[in-house]
Amino acid sequence: MNRIYETGDDTNQITFGVKVGTTGTANTSAVVQGGSQPKKIAESNEDSGSISEQSIGNASDIRNSFLVLRTSLDLSNTDKSLWPGLKNNLVVSYHLNGGLSGRQVYNHDKDDINTSPDGKTIVVTKAIELR
Repeated sequence: MNRIYETGDDTNQITFGVKVGTTGTANTSAVVQGGSQPKKIAESNEDSGSISEQSIGNASDIRNSFLVLRTSLDLSNTDKSLWPGLKNNLVVSYHLNGGLSGRQVYNHDKDDINTSPDGKTIVVTKAIELR
């Protein structure tokens, strides 16, 4: 599900962060997609999947674009019988701040989740429209 964050059109710095709660190995990448080529702005370490709060850019520069956050989880190091429960109990939250919308927290939605046929890999993709 698409979410909207009102950036405004001034020079305020818009910041974001991602928190991932899982027992699997997670990796998150953050990309801004707008009128030009997608621009990768951050990536988590390979263990936690979380990204500490950092700048996306000036409100006026990123306005009318999308912040696309993709988290890949590898459950191969966990007991296979636990995989369905891990998917159902997964928590991914996205924090934005600095724009007209103030500090906002968005959580992943069920339609953001895709699972590999064997259930070992889960991909959560969240698109946040920056207006």
